[in-house]
Amino acid sequence: MNAKRIVIADDEPITRLDLSSMLESLGFSVIGQAADGFDAVELCRAKNPDLVLMDIRMPVFDGFWATETILNEEIADCVVMLTAFCDAEFVERAGRIGVTGYLVKPINKRLLAPTIETAYFQSQRLKKVKMEAEEMRQKLEENHLIERAKALMAKDRGISEGDAYRELQRMSMNKRCPMSALAKMVVQSYSERETINRAKRFIMSSKKLSEEKAFRQMKAHCAARGISMQEAARRILSGEGKV
Repeated sequence: MNAKRIVIADDEPITRLDLSSMLESLGFSVIGQAADGFDAVELCRAKNPDLVLMDIRMPVFDGFWATETILNEEIADCVVMLTAFCDAEFVERAGRIGVTGYLVKPINKRLLAPTIETAYFQSQRLKKVKMEAEEMRQKLEENHLIERAKALMAKDRGISEGDAYRELQRMSMNKRCPMSALAKMVVQSYSERETINRAKRFIMSSKKLSEEKAFRQMKAHCAARGISMQEAARRILSGEGKV
């Protein structure tokens, strides 16, 4: 098993030295050290460590700011915070930003390896849960798009939703395109068409024109400005474009 790559962030040089010595003796790989929160973030951006040992009180940017930045940017797998005090407020705040472990100073070497391994395991478990939740969200979104596309096609073509679904399946197979991606294009196409029709109806109503003449005016508007029908319709409906 590869040694976990660790960054130490603490404003006390002697603390960094002691931690580095303990970690190396326990089989971990210390790949960088930082004296403040800003340098800790930059170091993680450059080296993407498995874990960061992060002091809370540091100059420039404190450990909470640095930890939140590191975890939000996903430039380290997890953070173990180092603190001289451990109270309920600290634990709650650390948990909110995604910290998966903490150590109280002075650091006990016996607790170092178990804390690191537990924190890393917990971060991987949370990452898996997050990934599964994102996959579920995407799946629900894809199903919603397919349902919308099916309903739009059924209404537009005067067919049942079952027939519309089978048509989507056929198109997906023929074009070798995922049904969700095809459904997204269908929904977008109908949405653009509806926007153009709304703009056309607006011109017909405001200028008392026939559908054909209103459409001709829209085309002339597009040609004069070098824009698409969709953009012309959007401008007309928003009042930005005069026809």
